[in-house]
Amino acid sequence: MGRGCGECLPPPLFPTDSRNRPLFRLPVLLLPAVALVCAADVAGAADIELPPGPHRDLVYGQCRTCHDLQYLVDSAGITRDDWDAVLNDMRQYGLRIPPEQRADILDYLGTYLGPEPPPASEVAEAAPADGAAVYAEQCTACHQADGSGVPGQFPPLAGNPDLFLDRLFPVQVVLNGIEGPVEVAGTTYDSVMPPFDHLSDAAIAAVINHVRSSWGNEGQGVEPLTPADVASVREKPLTPEQVHARRAELQ
Repeated sequence: MGRGCGECLPPPLFPTDSRNRPLFRLPVLLLPAVALVCAADVAGAADIELPPGPHRDLVYGQCRTCHDLQYLVDSAGITRDDWDAVLNDMRQYGLRIPPEQRADILDYLGTYLGPEPPPASEVAEAAPADGAAVYAEQCTACHQADGSGVPGQFPPLAGNPDLFLDRLFPVQVVLNGIEGPVEVAGTTYDSVMPPFDHLSDAAIAAVINHVRSSWGNEGQGVEPLTPADVASVREKPLTPEQVHARRAELQ
């Protein structure tokens, strides 16, 4: 007995939405390779600006670490359910996000990159930066909720003297990333931290102030950072390697 045409066709190279439109411009077969070169695409991702809206920073933080954001822009217009299917598909390539963050990401994608995004004039003004909330969204995947890090992979922030090498050094790390081996509490870490320059000046000041006042880091006598402090550092960008060299100078 002959087979129907649908049985003869190979599977599509692209995930598709409910109307059979491709959700990505990258073939699915290439996605594992993309995941293996996470750090290489960070610079390109920095050139893409997503529409303003609640949880945009969370989307930046979760997505641009591993790949360019162009596919998000190219896929704009699909529904929240279709974005949910995208996240499900990416789990096989290592995507791991807490349920509450997944819901926030889907709210953003379905609203601001969905079929009927609101006009820019209707986007709600962002609430004042909350350092603990920024940390929970942007930092816990690597440094953990209690600042303990991951042994051999991501250094702890609890009791980390790098936080106090210089008042503005942590700002340089967050804005520019850092690449090169670092030793903390006798353990060497050689992973790459990407830049988080998508965060606002207020958010960066708030999250560093939060880390400096948590997990036993209190009482170091460092004046809290302000958005103006972060803005002054942002005007003088460095490469991740230069930040690593700056660390050596300060030690």
